[in-house]
Amino acid sequence: MLKELKVFLPLAEELKAHKPSLEILNHMAVKDGQLLFTDLENWLSIPVADERNYTLPIELIKEILKSRPAELSITIRKGNQLELRYGRNTVVCHFMDAADYTPPLPKERQRRIGVWTGAMIRRMRKQLRHASRDELKPALQGLWVRQSGARVSSCATDGHSLEYMHSLDPAQEGEISADFEGILPPKCLKILSKLRLARATVVAGPEYIQFRLPHYVQLSSRLIHESYPDFETILNGPMPHELALPKAALAQAVAASLPFANKATRLARLKLQNGTIRLLTRDPERELAFGTEIEHAGHAAKALEIGFNLKLLEKTLASLPGEQILWKYRDEHSAQLFCARDEPGQTNLLMPVRLEED
Repeated sequence: MLKELKVFLPLAEELKAHKPSLEILNHMAVKDGQLLFTDLENWLSIPVADERNYTLPIELIKEILKSRPAELSITIRKGNQLELRYGRNTVVCHFMDAADYTPPLPKERQRRIGVWTGAMIRRMRKQLRHASRDELKPALQGLWVRQSGARVSSCATDGHSLEYMHSLDPAQEGEISADFEGILPPKCLKILSKLRLARATVVAGPEYIQFRLPHYVQLSSRLIHESYPDFETILNGPMPHELALPKAALAQAVAASLPFANKATRLARLKLQNGTIRLLTRDPERELAFGTEIEHAGHAAKALEIGFNLKLLEKTLASLPGEQILWKYRDEHSAQLFCARDEPGQTNLLMPVRLEED
């Protein structure tokens, strides 16, 4: 058990809520040969050579492991008491009923959907910077993933900006065993990305997705069953106008403009004309106005005056690879698309901000 606890405890601490709503969520459980932990949305498990049923307080086990014991014995005493012996030390504590720790993914409902590489998982985790933090929008907090044919694609959005990866595994180093589409909760991706995995076998059921990890650890996460925005209609819709421009120049102009923009709205007015993009900001509260411009070699198909949140534009530009980007648009009222000119595997979408008349 000691070896399993050393592997399991850091993962349980990562999963544990700061202030759980139920006391049992401060405990791991040993049940029917498994060491388990849950936050009610995600489950960790690892097999152990112990068929008894009891709980272990996370903070207590953490203190015991700090002493780096060579061995640990656990005895169940009367009155729901545990006796934990390590070295010359003995700790007696109360344990709780482990009956509530039910495995979330019964074997008869499992299906193996493939193997995801560590690089794929880290790309997914990185995309979460475009996801929402609003607890009232659970679908937008997660990552939409579709696995079909030979491709795994993903999308994250907060409703204002969006990032779509056309293929998370362009070199096809992973494995696809079955089609899958679902919204992954953010916590499971955060945990997986910290493990620096090489590969993980992925199993799915109607309600959960499960990752089989080294040391026989399994992480099961409840899929988010909410409607996801129909972003594909926008991405595949007509964008009659396109402009190529240097990413660094636009990013520098955005960085120069941000200190002078209104602190609440971060609004900038971009005026796009042949050969020039002007960025203008105003902050009536500080009685400030600022302007800068960049030149580009491309020819704009249509002049444009549009409003952007500079922080969101900065985040969009920072996430795009390459030195040259393509800006695709229909008009100043609709979604704007950005992608790397020479690396077409990623598309970012940014919604404009309505401009008031001067």
